[in-house]
Amino acid sequence: MAITKTNFIEYTRCRRFPALENLRKDKLDSKMSILEYKRQELSEDIKELVECMFEDNGDGTDTDLTFKEDIQLNAMMGYYKEVEIEAANVAKKLFKGTFTFSEQTYNQESFDFVHNGIRYLCYTDIYNENDDEINIIEVKATTSKKYLEDMKYGIPRKEKYPMFIRDFDGIYKINKPNIKDEKLEEAFNKKYMKFFDRYSDEGKYILDISVQRYIIEHDLKSHNINKKVHYFLAVLNHNYVYDGYRVGKKRVYRTIDGEDIVNFFDVDEITEKYQPIIKDMMDRLENNIYEEDTSYCGVGKYCAYKKTNQCKFKDICFKNVPAYNASFNYIGFSDNVGFTSDKLNKFDLINNGYYKLDDIPFEWIKDKPNMVIERDCYDNDKVYVDKEKIKAYLDTLEYPIYHLDFESFPCPMPRFKGEKPYTQSCFEFSLHIEREPGKCDNDKDNYVFLAETLDDEREAMVREIVNRIDADKGTMLAQNVTFERGRLKELAEIFPEYRTHLLKIVEHSTDLLYVIKTNQELYKDLGFDEERCKLVNFYDKRQSGSYSIKKTLPVLSDLSYANLEVKNGTEALVTYSLYDTMNEFDLNKAKKALRVYCKQDTWAMVVILESLRKLCK
Repeated sequence: MAITKTNFIEYTRCRRFPALENLRKDKLDSKMSILEYKRQELSEDIKELVECMFEDNGDGTDTDLTFKEDIQLNAMMGYYKEVEIEAANVAKKLFKGTFTFSEQTYNQESFDFVHNGIRYLCYTDIYNENDDEINIIEVKATTSKKYLEDMKYGIPRKEKYPMFIRDFDGIYKINKPNIKDEKLEEAFNKKYMKFFDRYSDEGKYILDISVQRYIIEHDLKSHNINKKVHYFLAVLNHNYVYDGYRVGKKRVYRTIDGEDIVNFFDVDEITEKYQPIIKDMMDRLENNIYEEDTSYCGVGKYCAYKKTNQCKFKDICFKNVPAYNASFNYIGFSDNVGFTSDKLNKFDLINNGYYKLDDIPFEWIKDKPNMVIERDCYDNDKVYVDKEKIKAYLDTLEYPIYHLDFESFPCPMPRFKGEKPYTQSCFEFSLHIEREPGKCDNDKDNYVFLAETLDDEREAMVREIVNRIDADKGTMLAQNVTFERGRLKELAEIFPEYRTHLLKIVEHSTDLLYVIKTNQELYKDLGFDEERCKLVNFYDKRQSGSYSIKKTLPVLSDLSYANLEVKNGTEALVTYSLYDTMNEFDLNKAKKALRVYCKQDTWAMVVILESLRKLCK
């Protein structure tokens, strides 16, 4: 049996994972339909698990329910490969010797060793060797922000220190406190321990390269190779601003003001401390493989619930949790706060049998007014509306209202001048102009700008915004306006000639959430008492604790995204990214679908606002 680095990380999620994976593989290898497979001498528990993994299509074929295609990952894959190439280019400036790297995994340097009949295997993104040492470079398409900004440590209300600091050789190294201060050392250690939380944003990449180190060092030891090996994490530089330089059509990421597109972090010390942990993980992994146990073992952080690395067997372990109005779907609930002094997180709730909204004892929520509102609506099938607050907000709106929505492409590699890694690069916007309350036509009062190519069309987009939105009167309205404000501010920096106009739009903007949900400061200024300002303005149990437009729209209208060709933001950015792969017919069809989707987003805001007006009459 062979275990790759990726398998290692997956198989050590929990005790149950290897058994479920082997059961899935056994079913696939059997070449039988699920109906035929279940006719075998299987326990009822195993049959139930298989039913959760596969769906009978009714024609003798099955669908593997554990396979979820990540369309955004597929769309970004070319850019992820580009990150590796750029990392190799920077590495050649930092290290001597020969390099081995490739966009194709099978051409990369590999290492392996065998333990208890299992072969452990890994490939290296960049392998560098010289006369004195070996350098292993693991490239991740994340940014340096999490290590340079998010992990700063220090004493409250005093100077903050970065966890890493760039050395004279251009590589970032751990920055330990250089003064004797017990509180400062405690703050450092608290942040430092995040590296050993494999489920944290900072720790998951450290785990990856630590597993790699374990395999590499056992391989080298078995071949009596005693060269010193160093380990580096290469990530995108969050401070790098692309200057737009190209050779032909190819983007060239030059060193700008001493900054390269990729930063290198020395993780020798951290990965060395991780080695005993990896050994324990391997021992448990082997035990779970040889002592298979498919029984329930509880849920936890290892499930990576609703994250990009969510466990493929999540639906099996969460089968008792309803899709709507689960126990953790209360307004304001978070894992850090919980309901009680025990601070039970969502996983604790599930493991203790609290699955549904009404499984939560009322005593736990009685002092949380918004949760009480939500529970009352759920228990008694009511709709909660604070007409007075809604009307007060509506009266503050200055017309015309510019209902605005952007679609953007968060590319790992900056594509255009002025962008950084993962800049939300706008390629489309929709604008509905409501000139008087309720006076807005879906077609006549709408404008959609859509980039016709993958080239830089941002300035043309900005000109349309400036021409169509009067910055001196009216209100720009968006659902979760922070996103639209952020994009306008970015465009104002990139195109300074439009800066004043764009920032005025930002200044005269507000959020649809303020009228549906609440905004304490706004309603305080409108004369409402402090406690009432905290209360939501509207709630229907169909929202399931959420105020996203996809949840509020069906409650307040009969509009739906279900029949659209492009149904959400992810599908929109993926469709845009595929422009160059389509023939003329498919491209025109795709562009039409993008326009229809974005137009629906702003029309949805018009409809929601009008529905709220009618509620208050």
